[in-house]
Amino acid sequence: MRFLSPKPTPLPDELDRKARGAMALFDAGHYYAAERAWAALLVECERELGAQHPESMATLDRMGSALFRQRRFEESAERHREAHRRAVEVLGPKHADTLQYAHNLGCALAMANHWAEGLEVLRSTVKLRRKTLGATHADTLDTTKTLGVSLFMAGDAQAAAELLQSAYRTAARTFGLDSPLVQDIGNNLGIVLRNSPRT
Repeated sequence: MRFLSPKPTPLPDELDRKARGAMALFDAGHYYAAERAWAALLVECERELGAQHPESMATLDRMGSALFRQRRFEESAERHREAHRRAVEVLGPKHADTLQYAHNLGCALAMANHWAEGLEVLRSTVKLRRKTLGATHADTLDTTKTLGVSLFMAGDAQAAAELLQSAYRTAARTFGLDSPLVQDIGNNLGIVLRNSPRT
């Protein structure tokens, strides 16, 4: 789960100051305080910029991430779902922002044990990222890794291992063995293999 890059269109100074302050709280590990700061900021963004403004959608998504870090997965999924719903309407289902919100929604649903919906969201996001970004893009591989981990958590160790092995090979060829993404995928693959039934 990660955040989007800063928007190219500058925010009004006061909203920008509050957005930066909330992010600083999150980065410092103060997740409850960050969540409350983003909740207050969302009200202001929706009032001044509109509910479908990119910053309003991003703030909703960031609230979801703060809730996720507090292990409040049901609430996290609600925020990510709403951010994704708005993005689909405004930006379309294949837009980079929409797909990042979908990735985060899938993570939250999986952690909330909503396996059917979570896996469906992640599979769809992998498919769309492959189409729009390519199979070797870091975002595509990150969602593929998340899908593999979620499959393992849902009890499908074989499918998880196959997916993670494929993602690891692709990532290693593309980014090299020293890449943090490659190492992350490799670590998760190792966990799956060590904890899978041997045939």
